[in-house]
Amino acid sequence: MSQQLVHIPELLTASELITIDALIANAGFVDGKLTASLAAKDVKNNLQLEAGSASLAEVQQIINTALSQSPLFNIAALPKTVYPFLVSKYSAGKYYGWHVDSPVMGNPPIRTDLAMTIFLSDPATYEGGELSIQSGSGVTNFKPAKGDAVLYPCQYLHCVNEIKSGERVAAVTWIQSNVKDPGQRQILFQLNQVHSAMFQQAPNAPATNLLLQTHSNLFRMWADL
Repeated sequence: MSQQLVHIPELLTASELITIDALIANAGFVDGKLTASLAAKDVKNNLQLEAGSASLAEVQQIINTALSQSPLFNIAALPKTVYPFLVSKYSAGKYYGWHVDSPVMGNPPIRTDLAMTIFLSDPATYEGGELSIQSGSGVTNFKPAKGDAVLYPCQYLHCVNEIKSGERVAAVTWIQSNVKDPGQRQILFQLNQVHSAMFQQAPNAPATNLLLQTHSNLFRMWADL
């Protein structure tokens, strides 16, 4: 069993997006190949907000706060460690070809179980630039609203299609989960969704409590701490 692709609407608020826009507007960008793995350098053609800049640090802080307050992200990812966000920019002719992310990143290293893209541009302002993910059910294309995010397993090939016109800005990161196995994460995610629905209808019913108990015991069994 593989984990599904999770669309997280409105991860960032309108006011947070305004602040991020201002931080990015006058920030310095560098060649995205600087952070690409050896295998990805040949297919990566974008720009990235300069590492170590004050602007990037502020953007990271805003996004990390938003993640900590997102129930859907925390339920789906069960995050143990979140890699520092990168901010990528694509103008006309830029793209990131099909690739798979590095299995281990950072120092100290983390295992990249999941990747996340947060869309920081209005989709009406650029042509092309879809995030395409090749999963067991085929290729799925994402071009959601500004402030939305997509969470997906790092085991999948994915790409950013070439920008035809306009400009696409996005924040990207990788997550080490508290549950390493994607099939187990999927089971826990589905159980949580069912429990939430049952709790709305019958919060004190024995079946509702039993489902929560089952979820908790499986999480305890599978947790990679």
